[in-house]
Amino acid sequence: MAFPPGFLDELRGRISLSGLVSRRVKLVRRGREFAGLCPFHHEKTPSFYVVEDKSFFHCFGCGAHGDVIGFAMRADNLDFIEAVEKL
Repeated sequence: MAFPPGFLDELRGRISLSGLVSRRVKLVRRGREFAGLCPFHHEKTPSFYVVEDKSFFHCFGCGAHGDVIGFAMRADNLDFIEAVEKL
């Protein structure tokens, strides 16, 4: 399935990554970033960060990294098309 030009950029810009992540992870603001426990591996010390102004997440513990679509894919075990349709 092909998406119209600009659709994915518009989708990424419209959905708040921190809003999406905070449905699953308790996030705490740390300066311009948000931090929390990674939803993709077990940990006791927060190593999962959301950088809202750059629209990406990164876990320094397991290496998970991505944007709003990547988070939906990984969190809900979806392929790319399914994640875009869900968002």
